[in-house]
Amino acid sequence: MLPPLFWHARRLEVANLSTIYRHHPMFASADFEFWYPPAGDAERFAVEDFGQGASLEGGDIMPIGNKTVLVGMGERTTGRMVEHIARSMFTAGAAERIIACRMEQGRSYMHLDTVFNFVDRDAVTLFPPIVEAMSIYSLRPGDQEHTFEVTEETDLLSAVANVLGLKQLRVIPTAGDSFHAAREQWDDANNVVALEPGVVVAYSKNTGTNAALRAQGIEVIEIEGSELGKGRGGCHCMTCPITRDGLEQVLND
Repeated sequence: MLPPLFWHARRLEVANLSTIYRHHPMFASADFEFWYPPAGDAERFAVEDFGQGASLEGGDIMPIGNKTVLVGMGERTTGRMVEHIARSMFTAGAAERIIACRMEQGRSYMHLDTVFNFVDRDAVTLFPPIVEAMSIYSLRPGDQEHTFEVTEETDLLSAVANVLGLKQLRVIPTAGDSFHAAREQWDDANNVVALEPGVVVAYSKNTGTNAALRAQGIEVIEIEGSELGKGRGGCHCMTCPITRDGLEQVLND
């Protein structure tokens, strides 16, 4: 997926990635499926003027298994792009359900992964003030081509638990009182990346949330990341897995 980023100045980043994925020898034999844009031709899309009506960023995309993808709709991702992605993935049979998470717009929680991430098969870390205020909608293929069946969900946690066949998720919130938690969220305490179920990479400065994760049996590998954090980059949104085991294999290990 190589979508137009929110800020026009960053769109050449996507063109560079498109060139690498399509022409670098490391990926010469790779059979990529591009959900957006067609054939991964992001060079053309990067130079077109989309304005700010059609944008989507990777931190808002979160595959969670069982052919379901979470998509955050906050500061950087628009409803138009959610429809583009849903239509593309439904047509290809790659997804059967898109859960759109309409969240408050703000730079401290610009993407879904700044306030919500998986840390184990049944456990998530999250920033409650934003997650609890989200409006959640499930999109499924409609009866006619290129149409959607839209259902409003009660909340994010129950919708995700339903997808995974769980009674409920284990929840590890950002640690501390309201002021401490807000500071750690700003420092990407919830923006962790799971190397495998129960093992995550996190910034060392978020001592409270890291301790809370460890108390719930999660192994936390701490990194400094001070320069990345200055640019509002977190462990999850600064990571792009190239290859990984399928979900079925992980669940059966």
